[in-house]
Amino acid sequence: MAGLIVTGLGKVNGAVCRICSALLVVLLAAIVVILFGSVFWRYVFNDPISWSEDAALFCMVWMALLGAPVGLRRGGHVAMEMVLDLFPPRVIKGLRALISLVILATAVIVVYYGFPFVKQGFARIIPSMEWLSQGYVYLALPVGFALLIPICLENVFQAFGPARAEPPKE
Repeated sequence: MAGLIVTGLGKVNGAVCRICSALLVVLLAAIVVILFGSVFWRYVFNDPISWSEDAALFCMVWMALLGAPVGLRRGGHVAMEMVLDLFPPRVIKGLRALISLVILATAVIVVYYGFPFVKQGFARIIPSMEWLSQGYVYLALPVGFALLIPICLENVFQAFGPARAEPPKE
């Protein structure tokens, strides 16, 4: 049963991480274009783009929170591996599951409290981009943390299933 759950979660999480990775590329390209254009307009036309900094910041916030699930699934986040190496493999599995459960609990709390925060944000606009509500920036928080939930569940089930040699590569 746990094997089916891990396999199903693995397929879903793999697809989600591939989509997030593609979005990260698009957001990074947008930041490069926006900031290059801003510098060009400022120094060539002597007419700075007023919204460029806020737009780049918007993209960076979304990049950080869409990149978190990708990093978690690939095992790319900062970890104290040398501390884990002090324990036997059975304890390491339990610690990895505990870590995933703590991340899971944090993600559930952030999602739960994040949506009211987003709702408040939609009442405000970004001054330099009057056509964009602050809520779209805040929305990255519950979305990014919601994407962590199935990855944490996969990690918990994986910790008690057969050993996985390394985190999956997308």
